[in-house]
Amino acid sequence: MADRYGDRMAGLQMVDIERGVPARGNENCVRRPSHPVRRRPGSRRDWYIRRRKQLLCRMGLSAAGLILAVVLVGRLISAFRGSGVETDNGQWEGQEMMAGNDAQKQQTSLMREPEIHKPVIVLDAGHGGKDPGTMAQGVYEKDINLAIVQKLQKLLEEKGYQVVLTREADTFLTLSERVKTAEDAGALVFVSIHQNALENDTVTNGIQTYCSKAANPDSEKLADAIHSRVLGATGATDKGCHSDSDFYVVLNNTMPSCLVETGFLTAPAEHEKLVSEEYQEKIAQAVAEGIGAFLEEQAL
Repeated sequence: MADRYGDRMAGLQMVDIERGVPARGNENCVRRPSHPVRRRPGSRRDWYIRRRKQLLCRMGLSAAGLILAVVLVGRLISAFRGSGVETDNGQWEGQEMMAGNDAQKQQTSLMREPEIHKPVIVLDAGHGGKDPGTMAQGVYEKDINLAIVQKLQKLLEEKGYQVVLTREADTFLTLSERVKTAEDAGALVFVSIHQNALENDTVTNGIQTYCSKAANPDSEKLADAIHSRVLGATGATDKGCHSDSDFYVVLNNTMPSCLVETGFLTAPAEHEKLVSEEYQEKIAQAVAEGIGAFLEEQAL
């Protein structure tokens, strides 16, 4: 290390990264200056300090006196306080550290962005595989459901959400498997897309949304946010937003959940719309806006 940094390492002390105190022996340690680091306006160090504050503010922490870093020695070891070293060519480098008896030095960068966990949304395309759902004029409900969900997935990912699908193809899943997917993913919301039908009825049309406020009181807010926006985007008939549903996926999920019946395949005029890419995109956009509005309200 002296060969690389020369006199610039003078005055540094070994610090225990676990406890933030001077290290003894072969304890996990990093090097940091024993004297204050001066800020020179316009220098790379000045830029680093300002950048550090920006990152800490994004993480909801105070910037005063803190420098956070992630040290990796084959695994995540610790987050620690410290400072970097400015090299001959003006580049700002991270801490140099040793772990245990391993003398091999590993370098990490304090400029690395902190890991940001994206909110998880689980989308459920109803039916699938051997379960086609309803069918009208040669069109299966399961196919319309998946088409809308895939469009919705793309829109939500563009907004910065992490999206998990219960099914990505024409596969069969039990209702309990759909719920398990959402619970295992730690989803913030669960939205299931379906199509409606009535036997011997070609007149009834419109959109219905279901949730269970008994399972999660916030489900009603989610359902209302989505339902109102889908109605506004499509101009479809309002068949109601029902908060006392006993549908398995809304009753057994612990996170806010709802099921949207986006239209009646048995109504010829609505059927024609539901099979069109443009109308599916309208529905997906409205559902995405509803989810976004609900999550923004929850964050306040």
